[in-house]
Amino acid sequence: MITANVIHRVFQIRWNGATGTAFTLDISGKQYLITARHVVSGLGSTGTIDFFSNNLWVPFDVHLVGHASGDTDISVLAAMRELTPPELRLLPLDDSARLVYGQEVFFLGFPFGFLGRYIFGPDGYPMPFVKRALVSLFDGPVFYLDGHNNPGFSGGPVVYRIPQSDELRVAAVISGYKSVQEPVQSGEIATPMTISQNTGIIVSHAIKGAIDIIENNPIGHIVATEEK
Repeated sequence: MITANVIHRVFQIRWNGATGTAFTLDISGKQYLITARHVVSGLGSTGTIDFFSNNLWVPFDVHLVGHASGDTDISVLAAMRELTPPELRLLPLDDSARLVYGQEVFFLGFPFGFLGRYIFGPDGYPMPFVKRALVSLFDGPVFYLDGHNNPGFSGGPVVYRIPQSDELRVAAVISGYKSVQEPVQSGEIATPMTISQNTGIIVSHAIKGAIDIIENNPIGHIVATEEK
C-alpha cells in the first residue's frame, strides 16, 4: 500500500516543453523538489517550472539547488512556497534502513502524461500512477530495477518498505530504462528497419546523489515544522 506521505509528494511538472515527474523531500527543516536532471536540462540558477494543478499548467518560480555531476541523473530545486505539508514526513534511505538485493520497490509518476480523475489537496494535484519492480542490481550509485518503466516516470521516486514495518522510504530517482534495437521482420524476411524494445531494466539513481547536493547548498524553502 502506498501511503499519503508518498502520494502527496509526487507532482507532474513541465519545463521547456518537456514533461516529467518530481517529488519533495524535507531535509533539516527545508523542503526540496527532486527530479531527473534530463527533465530540467539547461535550467539555470533561477527559472519557472510548470506544475499540473486543477487541470491547468501553473508556473512556479524555483531556484536551482544543484545539478548532479557526471552520469548521475538528478537535479534538486527549491520552490518559493511549501508544496507538501511537512507533517506528511518521508525519509530517504540511510544505513539504518538499508535496501536489499532482490527487494520489492515501487515507483510513482505520470507515464505518457496520463491522468486519472482523482486529485488531492487544495491545489488539485493529480494522483500519480504507481508501478512495482524488484531491485535487480546495485552498481555504485545506480540501482537497476526489474520492471516496466515508461516515458513520463523520469524524476519520480523509487520507494521501498522497511522490513517488519509499514514505513516507506525513498531509495532512488527514476532516470529511464535500457532499450535495444530489434529488427523488423516482414514475414520471415528481415528488413533494414529496427524498433526500440523496452528490456524491462529500469535505471534509477540513488537518493544519496540528491542529499549530497542539498548538503552542499541548503537553500530549500523553510517548512513550518522541522523533521524530528
